[in-house]
Amino acid sequence: MKQPYFSTFQLILLAFFAGLVVVAKISLKLPLQLPGHSGLFWMAIIIVASQVVPRPGAASLVGLTSGILAAFLGMGDLGALNTFFSYLAVGVFTDLALFILRSPENLVNAALIGMLGHLGKFLVKWLFGIGAGAPVGFLATGLAWSFVGYVVWGALGGLLGALTLKALRKAGFFAYLMEKR
Repeated sequence: MKQPYFSTFQLILLAFFAGLVVVAKISLKLPLQLPGHSGLFWMAIIIVASQVVPRPGAASLVGLTSGILAAFLGMGDLGALNTFFSYLAVGVFTDLALFILRSPENLVNAALIGMLGHLGKFLVKWLFGIGAGAPVGFLATGLAWSFVGYVVWGALGGLLGALTLKALRKAGFFAYLMEKR
């Protein structure tokens, strides 16, 4: 009999993390008025999720599920489609970065993974702007500051995720998780 790629327990864990991403977006708002500042929370949660369920595609599944939840709840300022693709892109780009860089517990790798993952959301916003017919030069000027924000906040979120993973490993969470499988 063929084994499923994700066990039921792993799917439940990933759904929990997807819900956590949406709850963090709703409740952990920093009054900074800086573009991309939610990446601090998003990227930390998605990086932790990708290591709690250490399979390729785990971050993408969290992005997909949280995108469906966020779109259904009417989150985002540019409509459900933009919201869905933004969340999905964060997961997919994080998975791609994890595939290339491998170790998210290394602080440098974690910062790069967080930055690349969060840039997925930026790319979706840029593509939707082009699709809406905005001039490319106008978009480039307006999004330059946003680009810097997405890079910085994504990298900080990656660092927070790495520190969380180290704390979970030190507390014995992963050993406990292995017993429960």
